[in-house]
Amino acid sequence: MVLIQWAFWVLAAAAAGGLFLGLLSKRKVRYPSWFGLGHGGLGLAGLMTLVYALYTAGPEAAFPQAAFWALGLLGAAFLGGALFFGILFRQAKPWWAIVGHGGLALAGVVVLFFAAY
Repeated sequence: MVLIQWAFWVLAAAAAGGLFLGLLSKRKVRYPSWFGLGHGGLGLAGLMTLVYALYTAGPEAAFPQAAFWALGLLGAAFLGGALFFGILFRQAKPWWAIVGHGGLALAGVVVLFFAAY
């Protein structure tokens, strides 16, 4: 398996965890704070894997341009999640921020899927 595919699967796992967190927030269920930290840490690990795969492959590797678009979308989703949920809305998380963060990340994961496979 190529490194960009590993990045896809790590980010897909982070997206599944984010869906779980979103459902818990929608149902107003309290969950431990380390769930959110684990989601963000897994997202960061997937993002760094993608960066490493794209920028250390060498000139002979031909990645589709969609992989760089996915990097931009996922980077924006990561920074938005860190800003919204790590700084601005630590206690009460508004639904519009959850949907916006998740939608941007989902778009990035889908674009990365088509770039990796």
